Amino acid sequence: MKALLTLLPTLTELYGLIFLCMGIGYGSSRFLPPTTGAWLAQGLFWVGTPLTAFSFIVTTTITGHSTLAPLGAWLGMGMGVALAWLWLQRYPAPTRQEQGSFLLATMVGNTGFIGFPITWRLLGRDHFSWALFFDLMGTLLISYSAGIGVAASFGDSLGSHSISFSKLLWHIGRNPTLWCVGIGLLLRQHPLPAIAQQGLLTLAWFMVIAGLIYMGICLGEAPFKLQWQRIIPCLTIKMLLVPLLLGIGLTLIGVTGPPRLGMVLQAGMPPAFMTLILADVYHLDRAFAASLILTSLFAFILLLPLWLVLFAG
Repeated sequence: MKALLTLLPTLTELYGLIFLCMGIGYGSSRFLPPTTGAWLAQGLFWVGTPLTAFSFIVTTTITGHSTLAPLGAWLGMGMGVALAWLWLQRYPAPTRQEQGSFLLATMVGNTGFIGFPITWRLLGRDHFSWALFFDLMGTLLISYSAGIGVAASFGDSLGSHSISFSKLLWHIGRNPTLWCVGIGLLLRQHPLPAIAQQGLLTLAWFMVIAGLIYMGICLGEAPFKLQWQRIIPCLTIKMLLVPLLLGIGLTLIGVTGPPRLGMVLQAGMPPAFMTLILADVYHLDRAFAASLILTSLFAFILLLPLWLVLFAG
């Protein structure tokens, strides 16, 4: 508990940064042209996210066995989907579209725009690689493979958005972020000058802030459907059960300290903003997805101290 009190100023700073950036986007959404959100989305997809991934890959020190962090990500996402599926078998959602949004929210967390500043600040630069590989080779890869597959399977069939396996591979292969991850790993053999590394890091954090503002803009434009009987089970699975079970499992196999905390924090992040984007593209329940993301931000404030108390040691 003393450690938590010591970290209180840090947590306040992190919460303030995230809610300030998203608040700017949310508040300005009603005054911006309707095309602003789409323009920012394209910019983040083709430039912002790839640049962020490349910058962190070439500048982050890879510590210990952090390249194994994706295994924790895949395990956590598998547990989330399995628990969500069991819940939906007992308490079915009224529509396939809501069922798809429910499954997506329990599968993929916001391990980038929210996860990066949280883990960077709490783990320190020396252990940040655990959170980095959890996101890039875990969340990102699953989002553009299984995530698209789930969205296409549960989306509105009238929207003509069914997707073949070859088209799914095309979506994965055309993702510039995955290419930048590969290029960054290759270029790590040739360290950049310190000034270049600092410049890349500055750009990367600028893109993270832009991503948070974009999230606020989209939430400001999205409809909401606060169905607590659906929201509470979904967030309980994604933000409480999955990180708790993952943390216990890591402890049992001897993974402790910052590596364990980094993976638990990433596993407990709010549902990824990708769930709202996929809900738009594949005609899932957009209002339910937006409500999940909004309420999860407040749930995260309450749960983050819990993970620090249980797994920071």
